[in-house]
Amino acid sequence: MNSQSPETGVAQAQGEGQGSVRAVDVSQFHAPYLGAFNIIFFSAWVSVCSAAPEFIWQGLLTIVHHFNWVTAASAMLVGAIVAFFVEPLTERLRAMSLHVAHRHRTPTHATVAAFGFAVLAVCVHEAITSFVATSSSEHRAEDSLFYALSEVFQWASIPFTVTVAWLCVGHSRRVSWAALLLAAFMLFSLGPLSSWPVQDSITTVIPCAFILFWGWAVMHKYPTQLALSRCAKLTAITACIWLLVAGLFQLTLWRFASHDWHFYSWMEYTIDFRFYLGWVIGLAVAPRPVAHQHH
Repeated sequence: MNSQSPETGVAQAQGEGQGSVRAVDVSQFHAPYLGAFNIIFFSAWVSVCSAAPEFIWQGLLTIVHHFNWVTAASAMLVGAIVAFFVEPLTERLRAMSLHVAHRHRTPTHATVAAFGFAVLAVCVHEAITSFVATSSSEHRAEDSLFYALSEVFQWASIPFTVTVAWLCVGHSRRVSWAALLLAAFMLFSLGPLSSWPVQDSITTVIPCAFILFWGWAVMHKYPTQLALSRCAKLTAITACIWLLVAGLFQLTLWRFASHDWHFYSWMEYTIDFRFYLGWVIGLAVAPRPVAHQHH
């Protein structure tokens, strides 16, 4: 048996206590930063998804208008490399094993599925590249990348700040209200700052304000995981109701007023449809952050 004096035991106990206090302090020091990173990455995931459908659509239109067999052969070649080399290698690196069972029943099924998704991915890449590389009538070719990035920022900034406001509900009241005010400021100022027409600003503010404040109230009532699922549903419901009401209003204007009067043009209407579709997809597929608890 090891003998020790009372003073030694007290000193060790104090040392262990101090060590445990230090461990708790380190954990409490890192937890807010980890929570902040989770909020930022989740919100970025959602915001990129909100902008993605419009980029893909515009890029696909560009490819269709400039389609040739060289483009098709390039997609097939790169798709084959991705399907038969990159994808299997990536799966084995993830599992850290050379023996990874395919989820498909037969080699034919695996080949068709992998090749199909790979060609689709290549087409999406070509679509976005074409959209960025093709200068519009209002921009020089060297400014097209900046134009594309500014478009992404405009489409993605509202879902980003709205999602940040939702996820900050579980934090202190000061942080929660600051995030809400930032989202509201972005929502109401983006149109004037980006020189949007008045109609575009109105058709953005009305539905997005409903989504922001309705989702903020939901985040107060339910745990984070359940609340985010409900926020995805309420975003979809708000978008559907808004597009239906706004579409009927525009049809009424065309029926009983001059065709020069428009609340929504067809192009703006379809852009908003793809925007809300991407927003809902982002909320549905993004990995959910862990709720931050305060003590």
